[in-house]
Amino acid sequence: MNLDGRTVVLTGATSGIGQAAARLLAPHTGTLVIQGPQPASEVAALIKELGAHTEVHYVAADFTSFEQVRQAGAEIRAMVPAIDVLINNAGVPGTAHRQVTADGNERTLQVNYLALTLLTEILLPAIPSGGRIVNVSSTTHRMVSLALDDLNLAHGYDPVRAYAQSKLAILTYSLQFAQQVSDRGIGVVAISPGVISTSLLHQMFGAGGARVEHGGRRIAEAVTADVPTGTYIDDGEIVAPSEEARDLSAATALAARTASLIPS
Repeated sequence: MNLDGRTVVLTGATSGIGQAAARLLAPHTGTLVIQGPQPASEVAALIKELGAHTEVHYVAADFTSFEQVRQAGAEIRAMVPAIDVLINNAGVPGTAHRQVTADGNERTLQVNYLALTLLTEILLPAIPSGGRIVNVSSTTHRMVSLALDDLNLAHGYDPVRAYAQSKLAILTYSLQFAQQVSDRGIGVVAISPGVISTSLLHQMFGAGGARVEHGGRRIAEAVTADVPTGTYIDDGEIVAPSEEARDLSAATALAARTASLIPS
């Protein structure tokens, strides 16, 4: 996809690989809408930097709140008439001790996965044929199975398990969603950006990893890559997702559980 004059929406754009991706994408887009949890005043320097290359809009939203996700979706719909690329990158690590949002969900699951599905649903009518959705998953999806009877991990919570399950949920959802929107000509690509040296990585796994620019580049590459819908790209290589991520019955059960956790 050629991004000249196109509108790109990028969540989780104010830190880590999201910020790196925003810097890479800005010179090539017509309009860039970025989201982060901070007030605009706290990211004014980044907005100004990106604005030197393209038209930039900023939406502040804390994804621990479904109300704020809905408000963000409404703001974005009002800002731009159409969205050519939606990049769902916002994510948090699992916390040392289980935290529950005001909406009643385990924090990692809500921010990383449930908010992603809700925002995508809100923005989908604005994505035209030929548009693309890029969902940021992780190779950690291979470490776990979906706890379909306990997605919120009320039992057996562990920060790495919480994070890995949220990324498995993203990938499982992405593969199914790719089929659902294929007749509209919308492509869905899921990626693992690689092992990146971010505070998220360090909090759960210790030091190590590539520079954030590497992860940002992987996101930017996924936007323009000539790949079929439903493709999973792990650190630049097209690979098969885990068997569970490709399990249709698990995807169907996940969709039902997801709907039950997001109030209408």
